[in-house]
Formats: sequence, C-alpha cells, structure tokens
Amino acid sequence: MFRKERYKLYLPLFAVCMSLLISGCQTFNSQVLDLHPEVQVNRKLPADTRIDIKTKDLRNSEIIGFRMTGEQPSPQILLKSPHELLAHTAEHALEDMGIRRFYSGEFKLVVSLVDLNYNVTKKTLKQKVDVDMKIRLELSKGGKSYTGTYATDKNQTFLKTPSEQDNEKLITDVVSQTMNRAFNDPQLLDFIQFN
Repeated sequence: MFRKERYKLYLPLFAVCMSLLISGCQTFNSQVLDLHPEVQVNRKLPADTRIDIKTKDLRNSEIIGFRMTGEQPSPQILLKSPHELLAHTAEHALEDMGIRRFYSGEFKLVVSLVDLNYNVTKKTLKQKVDVDMKIRLELSKGGKSYTGTYATDKNQTFLKTPSEQDNEKLITDVVSQTMNRAFNDPQLLDFIQFN
C-alpha cells in the first residue's frame, strides 16, 4: 500500500520531467507551406469580362529557404502547389472586382512566380529572417499587352528559431502584399477596363 501511494506522488513529477526532456530535444522538420493570402481590391470591373488565367513558376529551385536549427541537413521550406496558389489568388482578386468568367475568348493573363526566398542570419541568440517575393503579370488582348512586375521584401527578428506558424505568417504576409500590389495596379486595371 505504501509503495502505491509513493508511486502516485512521483507520477506527476515523472510526467513533468518527461515533458521537459521531450521539449528540450525538439527537432525541427522541413516545412511545406499551404498559403492562403488575402487580397484587398478597391475597384470594380465589367462583370462580362472574360479572362483566361495561366501560371508559371520561373524559380530555379522549389526550395524557398532553410530553417536555421543547427541540424544537418538543414530543414527545407517548400511551397505547396505554387501554380494553384497563383491561380486561386488571381481568381479571388478578380472575383472581388466583379469578374466571374475565367475562360478564353478575350483577355489572357499569365501570372509568373519569379522569386520567393527565405534567408536567415544569426546574431547571438537572435535570428533575423528576410523574405522576398517577385511576381510578373502579363495581360494581353488581341495585339495589345501590358506587363507589370511586383516585389515585396520583409524582415523580422526572432529570439529563437521561428516556429512553423511564425514562418507561415511571415511568408503569407509577403505573398499577400505582393499580390495586393499586382491586383491594385491602376495601369493593369485600366487595361482590362478600357480594352
């Protein structure tokens, strides 16, 4: 009876020690980002406009960057379905402007991911993360065309290795800002409205 009581007393302490041990030996995994950027539009376009959206990934590598964890090989950061990300974000932005027809017959829009990079520099215990993105939109109708390039660069300092949630939020912010620049470009919207 005495042994059982003593066992019950030590059980919570054992659980706490195991929890600390596990968290102290935490490993960082490679990360595949499933992003859902938000685009805020401030203009309406003719609802009967037809736009055929195509996407391109022009990056040299699918790897966005590496997490600085001290582990070898360093865990990678990748983007899930870049073509889907570009197409869905473009469609949602245009839908918010009133367009619902995404098929050929009038405008052709090519959305290209030129760059998306995640770089870390370490200073003492802190990590500074730089994320940059560049996209290109090529819009054409008949013999006329308009091309715009849009870029965003953002950095943030963390006291330790950023969590997966930290990385997802920072990269989503950069993607959202870049897509916002693109789909609020007055020249791009004028080309759709007046051609």
